[in-house]
Amino acid sequence: MTRDILHNEQADTPAQELIAIAESVRGTFQTMEAMVESFLRQAILQGVYKPGERLNQDAIADMLGVSRMPVRASLHQLEADGLVRIKSHRGAAVSVLQRHEIAEIYELRVLIEGHLLKLAIAPRLSDEDLADLEEIAREVDDESAMPGRVERRKDFYERLYELADSPRALAIAQQLRDSVGRYLLMIRAGELHSHEDLLVHLRTRDQVAAKKWLTDHLRSVSRKIQASVPDNQNSPGK
Repeated sequence: MTRDILHNEQADTPAQELIAIAESVRGTFQTMEAMVESFLRQAILQGVYKPGERLNQDAIADMLGVSRMPVRASLHQLEADGLVRIKSHRGAAVSVLQRHEIAEIYELRVLIEGHLLKLAIAPRLSDEDLADLEEIAREVDDESAMPGRVERRKDFYERLYELADSPRALAIAQQLRDSVGRYLLMIRAGELHSHEDLLVHLRTRDQVAAKKWLTDHLRSVSRKIQASVPDNQNSPGK
């Protein structure tokens, strides 16, 4: 039945990927709301649900074996996080970012992540921490599948920024990253920077050089994402 609903109601969504995500979250959370939210968040961040795509609450509820109530609650939480937009009489859809919004988010990331990076490097960055980061970076740069690269990039920066011991700034950085993460899927894998230059600066504990690398990197990614966004996604009222 789930497959029929997916093909009929969510014809533009790869059914097998959604089923795999549903299986991964089922039974792993204490509340149905948390399970549904995790499912929707993963499906959006992995690009299974595309920007602007309508989210059919009945199909989602049926796939996860829940009522519509936890689905509605989860959608409202994701709306607060900027991943979903809900309109009266039109339902919920994956949020669509205009180019100026992407630019603003990345400039905020420059400020907040630059602050976290500086705090993380000295005196907190140990040789053991650096070895962990180098291992993750190798996986990121060797991974050819974009969804995998995006997730491992997220792991790299979370591991690095956790060293700053600044949980509020870290939470803001994670929210900003999540709000644009799905747009990284529009960029070809080869266009994303290797982390080797950043690792060079981390090895020497050079805060200034590391922060400059991060600033240049984030602004470069911002420009590439903005260039990849279709023109009809940036018309007024979208």
